[in-house]
Amino acid sequence: MTHSPDRDDEWPAVVVPTGSDELFIEVGESAFEAESAFAEVVLGPSDDDVALVAELAELDRADREAGLLEDLDSAGPAPWDEAVVSDDELVASLGRSVHEADLMLLASIDPRDLSENLVRVDHLRALDRVAARVASMRHAAVVAMVGPTSSEAYLPEVALEHEISVARRTSRYAAGKAIEAARALATTFPGFAAALRAGEVSDGHCSILVENTRVVADETVLVEIERRVLPKARRLTAGEFAGEVATTIARLDRDAAARLKRARAGRRVWARQLEDGMGYLGLTHDWLTIQAIHDAVRKDGHCLQLARGGTGAVADGEDDTTADACRADALAARVLGTVADDGTVSWDRENVAVTVNVVMDLDTLRGESDQIAILDGQPVPGQIGGEVAAFATWWRRLVTDPVDGHLLDYGRTTYLPDKLRRYVLARDGGCRTPHCTNRAESRIQMDHALEFPDGPSDAHNCGVLCTTCHKLKTAGLADITDSTSDGSCTWTTAWGQNIHIPPRSVLPIEPDPPPVELEPPTPDDPPPL
Repeated sequence: MTHSPDRDDEWPAVVVPTGSDELFIEVGESAFEAESAFAEVVLGPSDDDVALVAELAELDRADREAGLLEDLDSAGPAPWDEAVVSDDELVASLGRSVHEADLMLLASIDPRDLSENLVRVDHLRALDRVAARVASMRHAAVVAMVGPTSSEAYLPEVALEHEISVARRTSRYAAGKAIEAARALATTFPGFAAALRAGEVSDGHCSILVENTRVVADETVLVEIERRVLPKARRLTAGEFAGEVATTIARLDRDAAARLKRARAGRRVWARQLEDGMGYLGLTHDWLTIQAIHDAVRKDGHCLQLARGGTGAVADGEDDTTADACRADALAARVLGTVADDGTVSWDRENVAVTVNVVMDLDTLRGESDQIAILDGQPVPGQIGGEVAAFATWWRRLVTDPVDGHLLDYGRTTYLPDKLRRYVLARDGGCRTPHCTNRAESRIQMDHALEFPDGPSDAHNCGVLCTTCHKLKTAGLADITDSTSDGSCTWTTAWGQNIHIPPRSVLPIEPDPPPVELEPPTPDDPPPL
């Protein structure tokens, strides 16, 4: 795929091998003569010309598959037969360069029709090069929206992340990553931007480079890093490339020692919910401490596995006796249990005081039904919800709408000093901004859709927003309209994107399927059995 050398400033050219030495092709109002074994098709200024070429090629292929051209073939080669190319030849013509028009050609190829696996490999590589080109175009589009450099102002940058998040249906965190990568390629790493545009490296390689070099502040060091690692990015996997980037940073960055000191100050512990009622606990600490913790947990887990029957129990299908399960239980016992003088650790799960929210219908709780339960916002089987609920010491009654499941009443067994806040929090479940998943109670606030005192403090006008989204709305960078008591509303961004937020279902109620309208039988239809 290349540009026509004498028309580079006009339209891109699609290059297709023909096997002939000379071929004259006319597309729309563009006509020229190709004096090689290739036919150049100049794409005209309208999409109609492109569609015409694709339609003619598809008709030719369909006619040949149907055998409609056998008579012509038996009569000997016709002049236009020179222009018909196989999918194998089309894949071979793509070469190692990439152009936007390649996608149109690749879309016309069925990989099952290719002659051998080696050609399919070339086809797959061509698709990856096109994907890299599309990623390059996406980065350019992001930079056009947000600018090549940061404004260094908190709220304006958050507003840009929010606009990208809403437009692409991603989290604000992912949108921020996309902005960071696009800006870095546009300003700091032009070599990688060109390589991505040419399909020589993947978007994953570029993301790794931007992520790992965030800690480097010296512009001259960044230039040298790109010079050294770009040739390696063209031949290494993303994982191998990450190691090369880390090694190069360690060699060149004069601030490495101070950065390690700053990194140690960032040690932390965090938790994340997983599917099926499980969770993830993470710890970031210096490597020596992590090694010591891991060794202790491994030893405790081995002792616990022996107490549960050892590897023989694993062979018998006992899930709780695997090494990983025993290490996980040993760590929980170390943190929550008590250590005796002889080193044994005792831990009773029932003695642990934790607060979780389990939402399930009464029939499932009684064992009379088997509907889905909600454990801290995550769907779990009703049996799991019942097991967790068995540890509950108090209950709260929630009344939901039988059709869409949104909250109608938030009952209580104890006095609620702020009934409205409690109700709205239970109704919305967290920030109701589109694509924002912030549910931490420490990070959410009550919001008036119509600012108080112009708007009342009631279920119609109040909702839950996280602190960041609340700041966006307060600063006029977003707005809420049509707020109702079921939690539904319309969210409007500063750029005019309108997103309807439906009421949140407290329980995942499956809507009734729409009625199927059956057409009246025709006289030719057989009688029903």
